[in-house]
Parts: sequence; structure tokens; C-alpha cells
Amino acid sequence: MSSVYTGIRDADGRTFVDVDGRPLALRADARHESSTAFDWGYQGRGAPAQLALAILADHFADDHMARRHFERFLSTVVSLLPRQGWRMTGSEIDGALAETARA
Repeated sequence: MSSVYTGIRDADGRTFVDVDGRPLALRADARHESSTAFDWGYQGRGAPAQLALAILADHFADDHMARRHFERFLSTVVSLLPRQGWRMTGSEIDGALAETARA
């Protein structure tokens, strides 16, 4: 079964990201320029990049694969996510990565 990733932004602007109903690990250990938060809806080297890496690290269960693909995933998926909230399955992640690989 494919995992489900969900991101919400509360009224104060704080963001929360879950995978299958549990908090997504930040994975600051997997990236030199890590951030202490997640964000989305724009292309940034801080919190949006951290979200892209954390999602892919969880999805692939492989840090090397996550680091290899997170910048492309950031620019083609995370930067375009709706600011208020979103939902994405593992199958949709695979599809987005496959689509951008063909481009």
C-alpha cells in the first residue's frame, strides 16, 4: 500500500506534515543545509527543500536516493503545492518523478 503524505498550515502560519497519520521526520541529518521546519508553495533552499528531502527519504527509505532527487522534486512538486494544505500519495510521488525524468 502506498503511503499518504499530508501538509496543513494553521491560522498562525505554522506547518504540519504527516505520513500515514504520524509526523514526518524532519531528517535534518540527511542534508548539510538543513532547516528546522517544513514549508511549501515556493522554491526555497530552507524549509521547502527540507520538506522535499524528508518526503523522499521516507518514500524511498534511502537517503542517497532522496538526496539525488530532492532538488528536482522541490522545483516540480513542493514549490507548486497549495499554501493552505495538500495531500499526496507515494504513487503520485513516483509519477511526478517519472514525469520530470522524461522532460
